[in-house]
Amino acid sequence: MKKERSFQRKLLPIILLLAAVPLFLFSILALVSLRSILIDRYQDQVDSDLDQTEKLLNITLDRYRDALVAAGTDEKFCLAVQKVLEGQEPEAESRGEVEELLGRICRQSTEAAGMTLVLENGDSFYYDVSAASGPEGGWMEEAMAACEGWKEDTDFSFCCPVPDEIQTGTGSIHIFGVFCRIVSPVDGEREGTLVVWLDEKVLRNTLAGEDGIRSFISDGDIVISATDPGDIGGKPEELSRGDYYVQSMIQEDTGWKITELYSLEMYHYTLFSQLAFEVLIAVAVMVILAVMAYLMSVPLVRSVRNIAGAMAAAREGDFSVRVEENPKSPYELNRIAEGFNDMAEQTGRLIVQLKQSAEEQKNAELQALEAQIDPHFLYNTLDTINWKAIEKNEMEISEMVGALADILRYSVINAGEESSIRSELYWLEQYVLLQQEKLGKEIKIKVEASERIQNMRIHKLLLQPFVENSIRYGFRGKEGECCLYIRMTCEDGFLHILLEDNGRGMDEETLDRLNDGTQTWSGHVGVENVRKRLRLYYSEQAYLHFESRQGESASVHIYVPIPEGEGDTYEDRDRGRRGGHP
Repeated sequence: MKKERSFQRKLLPIILLLAAVPLFLFSILALVSLRSILIDRYQDQVDSDLDQTEKLLNITLDRYRDALVAAGTDEKFCLAVQKVLEGQEPEAESRGEVEELLGRICRQSTEAAGMTLVLENGDSFYYDVSAASGPEGGWMEEAMAACEGWKEDTDFSFCCPVPDEIQTGTGSIHIFGVFCRIVSPVDGEREGTLVVWLDEKVLRNTLAGEDGIRSFISDGDIVISATDPGDIGGKPEELSRGDYYVQSMIQEDTGWKITELYSLEMYHYTLFSQLAFEVLIAVAVMVILAVMAYLMSVPLVRSVRNIAGAMAAAREGDFSVRVEENPKSPYELNRIAEGFNDMAEQTGRLIVQLKQSAEEQKNAELQALEAQIDPHFLYNTLDTINWKAIEKNEMEISEMVGALADILRYSVINAGEESSIRSELYWLEQYVLLQQEKLGKEIKIKVEASERIQNMRIHKLLLQPFVENSIRYGFRGKEGECCLYIRMTCEDGFLHILLEDNGRGMDEETLDRLNDGTQTWSGHVGVENVRKRLRLYYSEQAYLHFESRQGESASVHIYVPIPEGEGDTYEDRDRGRRGGHP
């Protein structure tokens, strides 16, 4: 057997649940809001860092471009190049002069690894910082070869990274070249290309290097510079994997992509800290609520237990028990206690009255048994009157007396029991026979009911009050033919009985009062009697509905559950003195 929980044990979970739901919703909203704020903060910081990186990169590259332009337009440099192109001096002397000028330019930058000058006639000049010049290009030739397409590039100035490490005199380094075209100061014709080779550190110094931030610059699908040198040469897609917030932008002059990766570790830590704080607050609030609910429920539970104890005593038959009202108890519980005390007092009185009623009913049943001889006396008397009428040749009176005897027998024998619809219709015709004599005109009855329906059983005398109302209120004073129409059908588990007359109808007030069903009305006692009987027989499953067209007709719809079983009572087998069938 399932153990029942007390009111207090049921109350505490409900209070905790009511507290937990808003706390949970508030926590979710707070976390969503915090997440949005953090993402916006990340976005603002990333955008700011990217803008700063781009500006630094532009400034750095512009500085070296300007240095190359200044060198390419220097009078001594242009004169030395012109001498080489025209062969005015011995080759060794002219080459030495050009290389000396390259070295002077190169030494102006601490990050320059070397310089290269390639003339249009195919001559090449190199200056290696680590080797302090040299006739051969060495690693610079390798770097020039790595920068494919530099000859076809039509830009005046451009940059080209070298994908692989270059072995110089000081070790292996990653480099990139800044290229600048040089032109003749005389005719503006292109004379060659001047290149400064810079250590990758130049680019790295422009990147954001704060804690939790990884930055790199990529050319196509190769990383050419990064805050972590180990990332150089890697794939941008591979480096972007992991728990990072990734943002990129394109540097317009070079076409390089600047990418910044922000670690989400602090983001997750902040969210987790907020969640832990909210959980702690929720637990504290729920504990406080639980304690407060317990303390507040103690007097409430005590009052409820007192009432429950009194109810248990009343259930055992002790209706003298009373619940004392406690001023400290809630108003509602005191009203319940007051109501219980009144109920116990009334129940005690009702039990006494019930015992008295049972005794009176017993006496009434004995009296009814003793009075059963009275109907037989009436039957015999009516039969005597009937024969007297026949002797006098008063056949109409004989028919009326016979019909009255049949109706009396039908209504008295087994009153309140069920009868077949066929039998009910027959006795209804006998009743109309008497009433039309009183009315002074013929009443035509039309019945539509299948054999199956006529064999069904309903409680006796349910239809008679409605027929009486039609004759009494509908046909009285009516000119012309009086017709009564009865139709019975089965609809959705209900037996639908329609009684309609072509009488004078009813006014709206009468119709509303009849359909109300909650008012008693002395003018239609028979209708109220049927309504009460239907309620007793069928509970709320049966109901009535009236309709009327004033001056034309009135009708009533009766709905009762389809009765089970068919057959007839012994009244059906003995229809009055003639035993006939309609």
